[in-house]
Amino acid sequence: MAGILDKVEMTRRMCPVIFLVDTSGSMDGAPIGAVNSAIEGVLPELCVMNDENADAEINVAIMSFSGGADWVTGEKLLPPQNVAWNGLDAIGPTEMGVAFRELGKKLSIETGFMRRASGSVAPVLFLLSDGAPTDDYKSALAKLKENNWYKVAVRVAIGYGDADDNILAEFTGNRETVLHTNSPEDLKKMIRFVSITSSMVASHKVATNTTEDAPDDNTAALAEELEAQGGEMTTASAEEAW
Repeated sequence: MAGILDKVEMTRRMCPVIFLVDTSGSMDGAPIGAVNSAIEGVLPELCVMNDENADAEINVAIMSFSGGADWVTGEKLLPPQNVAWNGLDAIGPTEMGVAFRELGKKLSIETGFMRRASGSVAPVLFLLSDGAPTDDYKSALAKLKENNWYKVAVRVAIGYGDADDNILAEFTGNRETVLHTNSPEDLKKMIRFVSITSSMVASHKVATNTTEDAPDDNTAALAEELEAQGGEMTTASAEEAW
C-alpha cells in the first residue's frame, strides 16, 4: 500500500513575474508590435519552465500604462497558460507615476497579488519604457520603495528609443539590470532574454522577510547573471540552470 506521502502533492513556491509595459503613443507601430510578439512568444516558454521545475511555479501579471494603468491580465496573478494574449495598442502619455502607484497597491498581502505570499520566491518586476515620464513619478517611486516586496524583488528594465536609462535605473536600483535598444527586433529578443533569465534567478531566491528591511541582493544576483552571460541575448545558460 502506498504511503501517505505518496498521496500528498507538495505545494510549489509561487514566482510572481510582473510586467509594466509602456503603451504611450511613441510606442506605436514597430515597437508595440515587437512587444506583442515577444510577450506572446515568451508565455509558452514560461509554461515549459513551470513544467520542468518542481520547486517554483511562475505566475504572471501584465500592466499597460499610458494615460493611466490597466492590468490587462486581470486582478490576480495567472499561470502563463491561462493568459489569453490579445496584444496591446499604443496611445497617450507616459504616466509612469500612475504605474508605480498601482504596482504598490498590488504588492500587498492583504489586497493585492501577494495574498499567496507564504513560501513565495522573490518577485520579478520588469519595466519597459521608451520615453520620459509625463507625470510625477518620483513621489510614486519613493512610496513604492517602502514596500517590502519591492525591496526583495528581482528588478529589471528595458529602455527603448528615447527612454532615459537613468530613470529606469532609479526603478531597478542597479544600473547593471537596465538594458537599452533602438531596434524593434532586438527589443523582442531582449524581452525574451530578461524574462527567462530573471525568472530563473528569482526561482532560487526565497523572499521570507516581508515585515522588516531585507538585504537587496536579488537584483544584484540578476546583475551577476547578466554579466556572467556576457550581455548576450541568449537564454541557453538560463534554461540549463533552470
